[in-house]
Amino acid sequence: MTDGVTQEEVLKIVREVLDVDPVRPEDDLFDLGFTSLAIVKTAARVSERLDADLPLSAYFDAATVADLVAAVAAARPR
Repeated sequence: MTDGVTQEEVLKIVREVLDVDPVRPEDDLFDLGFTSLAIVKTAARVSERLDADLPLSAYFDAATVADLVAAVAAARPR
């Protein structure tokens, strides 16, 4: 389960990193321009802002923004 704060912050990070607006949960990350460099930048911001450390493979496995939000929410401390 995700909370609205996590979703909004992940959407904000993806918008910043990819310089794309709007970004919606159903959007395909790779269609938006997710690359290896973008994944590293996103992972650093997610770790810093949301205290969620995911392996980089989780970012490659996330097909959509919603998938990434779910992975981040699951990795956050309870």
